[in-house]
Amino acid sequence: MSMDRGAFETLITRMEALAADNPGAYRRRVFGMALLGYAYLLLVAAGLFVLCATALASIVYLQDIAVRLLLVTGGPLLLVLRSMWVKLEPPAGERLTRAMVPELFAMLESLRTRLGTPPIHEVLLTPDFNAGVMQVPRLGLLGWHRSYLFIGLPLMKSLTVAQFQAVLAHELGHLSGGHARAGNWIYRLRLIWQRLEAAFSQTSDWGALPIRAFFKWYIPRFSATSFPLARANEYEADTAAINLTSARSAAQALTAVSIVGSYLSEKYWPKIHSAARESPQPAFAPYSEFMATAIQDVPPHELQSWQETALASRTSYNDTHPSLADRLKAMGAEPEFAPPSSGDSAEKLLGSARARLESAFDAQWRERVAESWKQVHENTRTQRLRLSELRAQAAQSGLDEVKAAELADLEEDVGEGPVASLRMRRALVAKYPDSAAARFSLGRQLLRSGDADGVPLMETLIEKETHAFQAGAELLRDYYVRRQQRELTVYWERRLAEAASRCGKTH
Repeated sequence: MSMDRGAFETLITRMEALAADNPGAYRRRVFGMALLGYAYLLLVAAGLFVLCATALASIVYLQDIAVRLLLVTGGPLLLVLRSMWVKLEPPAGERLTRAMVPELFAMLESLRTRLGTPPIHEVLLTPDFNAGVMQVPRLGLLGWHRSYLFIGLPLMKSLTVAQFQAVLAHELGHLSGGHARAGNWIYRLRLIWQRLEAAFSQTSDWGALPIRAFFKWYIPRFSATSFPLARANEYEADTAAINLTSARSAAQALTAVSIVGSYLSEKYWPKIHSAARESPQPAFAPYSEFMATAIQDVPPHELQSWQETALASRTSYNDTHPSLADRLKAMGAEPEFAPPSSGDSAEKLLGSARARLESAFDAQWRERVAESWKQVHENTRTQRLRLSELRAQAAQSGLDEVKAAELADLEEDVGEGPVASLRMRRALVAKYPDSAAARFSLGRQLLRSGDADGVPLMETLIEKETHAFQAGAELLRDYYVRRQQRELTVYWERRLAEAASRCGKTH
């Protein structure tokens, strides 16, 4: 039996209360659940093994019956054993070596020695704005882990060396020994179970059915039970970062991750991808050209808005990571955005290997986006031809509602832009006041642009037009998310969940 979201969060709440009232009992509960997972899998394997052994032992006496029993049980036993040794792929990235980047490895070795972590078997540089540690079990569920540290090149470019060191200390803190060893084991075990569940969900062997069925019941419950411990582990990793660097460096790193992450997703990458409309080939080098100093050209009010949005985010059960505000509070530090000056970012730890690695990521990116880039360029050309055609029709004989709505969409996408499309959509609603499609398009653009006039328009529409409820409610929820109005965000999330539940029952 799987677990729905409500039951999952209820179990987490109960475990949080138990952890607060009786920490010893809570930890015994978590470790008991951890052992249950291994015990079940060993029990299934042992049961099948006994049946196979019985069939072999009685093959002389029972003959055909014993052979059939051996065939029935032997296959599943092999599949279960093979499932327990399921191979998990390590993270992808460019492998770094001590000879290649000696300064980086010297920093890692210093942090690892002070934290008492096991060896890091491979260090990988990735094109992501992220960093982390991953343990990949070489014997499947039986462990014998190989540890990987992956570091995002854009992250290195966005932080000073001291800030980057705090990030590494946090990630290595998840592997540290001492009093945190047991909690770190549970933290890593959660991730391994989740990866194993994903691997088993893609396995069609019927012999793995007992394990898949058990995972469906067990993993959500283990995740919920261990959730408070995993969240506490994040705070402990932050403490490790503070002890090895400073609270200020750790706070600066957290603040930078939030603000630069918004800059990359809202400014940097959209600007690059929008060039596909004009250029048939992606002639860019986004990793070589990205510099954190460019964020200083962003208007101060936008930087402040990104920071306020990050600080307004609340800790939830969607992620074991606490919110930025809660992490800073635990550190006793204030948010501070202090991007590196030119030539002083942590990427300098890559030394002479930096240019080659940047070029490798640029080439991989161009290859990865080439097809979609070409498609966007061709679609844009087609849209512009259609835009010219509709403009000509509008000037000569006017347009019906459907074509007028299409023209507004094209003006927004490849024409004069949102100001023109908004004017056209208001005119459409005035001309066709009973048109649900026209009112929805206007309400959608208003909400996406942050205009409060879209709220009553969309609310009235979706109460009458039930087929538009899902899309309209999502727009309203997202509008309140951007405005950091949590109560109204929760309200629309609840309405969406109730609608999904009703839909599930009718099917």
